[in-house]
Amino acid sequence: MFSAEIIDAIVRAAKANGWPASALLAVVECETSGKPFEQDGHTPSLLFERHKFYSELQKHQPSKLRQAISAGLAIPKWSRKTQYKDQGTSSGRLAVIAKARAVDEEVANRAASWGLGQTMGFNAERLHYENATVMVEELSKGVDEQIDALVREIKTSHLDKHLVAKNFTAFAKGYNGPGYAQNNYDTRMRAADARWERRLEQIEKGEFEAKPGKTVTMVYQTKLKSLGFNVGKIDGDWGDLTTGATSAFQRREGLKITGHPNDETTALLDKSEDRREIAPERAQATVDDLRAAGSQTVQAADKGSLMSKVLVGAGALGGATQTGVIDQVQGMVDKVGQLKGIMDSVRDLTHALAPYWWVGVIVVGFVTWKLYGDVIKRRLEDHQNGIHLG
Repeated sequence: MFSAEIIDAIVRAAKANGWPASALLAVVECETSGKPFEQDGHTPSLLFERHKFYSELQKHQPSKLRQAISAGLAIPKWSRKTQYKDQGTSSGRLAVIAKARAVDEEVANRAASWGLGQTMGFNAERLHYENATVMVEELSKGVDEQIDALVREIKTSHLDKHLVAKNFTAFAKGYNGPGYAQNNYDTRMRAADARWERRLEQIEKGEFEAKPGKTVTMVYQTKLKSLGFNVGKIDGDWGDLTTGATSAFQRREGLKITGHPNDETTALLDKSEDRREIAPERAQATVDDLRAAGSQTVQAADKGSLMSKVLVGAGALGGATQTGVIDQVQGMVDKVGQLKGIMDSVRDLTHALAPYWWVGVIVVGFVTWKLYGDVIKRRLEDHQNGIHLG
């Protein structure tokens, strides 16, 4: 989900160049889903290309090619099987680029795509950067710099005419290369453009609330955590745990349950204290205790009726938007008071957030995963070869 900051920046850039904002948003969605940085909050979103490391080393540092091949970092041709085998997570991508930089920093930066527009490092000079390393340093500064690089690439590649005409087949062929059709870039952009047209209309009417920006998110996460609510990592990314914690806080204070920041919630957060009262028997409850007590959540999980929702909510089938979601629910079972608040909030959410039904699904998914995660994990292990855990 895009933050309000990123949506605003992309819309401004599109208007400044006379491009349809929905089309430019669609390009970014297909490239990075609106996530500008890796998990360290500094490195621009990246994807390392092993075949490009091979060719760029041949051009610039041929004496280092053998070392890169031996390390499994360079291959002569693009290969779906080995190209991204260890880049399924942010930590994996950061580890790979670190290994490649140990061989040669500049060539490694040339062999990866960077930022919101996934601008290839070997285009640095064409985009008027001194080199790829300087380009990456610039993109590390923020969203505006990353969008500027995207705009430069579209213009210098003479693809702006295709963007204006929404000829996504021609655009994707020029932007993503001759293999664009293999990854359905054109059809994905076309579908994303249609969604963004509708969403921009909703934003204009005040019917759509974008994901909060990093600054607001950090404030909420820090304060909610200090109050004892589980927001996972304080990383500035408004994910599902932050939504759940905000919902629980809003319910505690008698506010409208939105799971989203607003002036009233912010004002109460500023002066709120952790005054939740948790009965000892609840605070020390185990999964078996909850099952014996007739917990509807556990009973439903026992019957398997929540299985699909749990998998979606926990991210196993790609429904969650926050990276590392399973890792971030550690310790939730020990916070029964908060769990009860979140679970009670689901009923309110189904009414207050009818257009955003997924919030309730995700909250239920988080809680149920941790309460009955061992069974789910065993079932996943039984079908490990048939399920892709992204």
